[in-house]
Amino acid sequence: MSFSSAAKQELCRLEGYKSCCALAELAGLLHGCASLHLSREGWGLTLGTESPAVARRANRLLKEVFSARPQLSTMQRRSFGHTKVYRVSVRPGEGVRDILVAAGLLKQDEGGLRLLHAVPTGLLRRQCCKYAYLRGAFLASGYLNDPGKGYHLEISGPDAGYAQSLSRFLNRLGLRARVVERKEQQVVYLKDSEQIVTFLGMIGAHTALLKMESVRVEKDMRNRVNRIVNCEQANIEKTLSASQRQVEAIRTLERLGGLKRLTPALLKTAELRLEYPDATLQELGEYFSPPAGKSAVNHRLRKLEELALAWKESAGEE
Repeated sequence: MSFSSAAKQELCRLEGYKSCCALAELAGLLHGCASLHLSREGWGLTLGTESPAVARRANRLLKEVFSARPQLSTMQRRSFGHTKVYRVSVRPGEGVRDILVAAGLLKQDEGGLRLLHAVPTGLLRRQCCKYAYLRGAFLASGYLNDPGKGYHLEISGPDAGYAQSLSRFLNRLGLRARVVERKEQQVVYLKDSEQIVTFLGMIGAHTALLKMESVRVEKDMRNRVNRIVNCEQANIEKTLSASQRQVEAIRTLERLGGLKRLTPALLKTAELRLEYPDATLQELGEYFSPPAGKSAVNHRLRKLEELALAWKESAGEE
């Protein structure tokens, strides 16, 4: 089971919601996956989903909120590997118009009935109802990427007007949502892991939230360890490179007779560097008697390199 499917199953098991939240969640479901058809008998309504859990929840909400008599059915979609689609239908003449008006999909005004392509903010005055609506929208057409592979949450919109409205609604809740067109669909999406965690908390997907946080902490720890290892590796390579350069300088002084002209401190430094070519500056300083500081050892080694360069120049070497 995918991470997205597991999150939806978790949401479909939620209980104890208020009647206002039930209507708000149903409105999100209808906006996301409902199709309407008009016949002589009136408006008909069908919700289509690939999730049996979502179909059962939509069926239950229609019964509880509107005392409707929806019918459950399945059909085989020929594309996408013969995916099974679950359908929840309310036949014309069974109060579909009242359902659509109450859920904010239809509006009666002076010009008659018209379809609305926006989040029904009039229904969502309470914070709990706003979150319930988002839960319904996610159940209808949402997708959540496995956090082990990357952070991405999206909700497909039926049209550009609704997608922009949903994006603005999410932004007012503090989420930085964006809209992109993909395969003739309008997709509202979140990419930031903290934003996705906040969204999951809003809609009540706490198990999915905890799993995502666990993966995120593990990733952060792994990245931190990698940075430390890379830093240490870089320091080792830097030390070895400097040591090799210092040894070459000392060999040059030895070849050109410059060692005999060194002060006792510089001569001792040269001898220790040749004896311990892999030692760090701090380790090298501990071999002196009395021990020398890291800064002092570094200064002496730099002096040896400068002297080697001067001896090479005086000998006419490049």
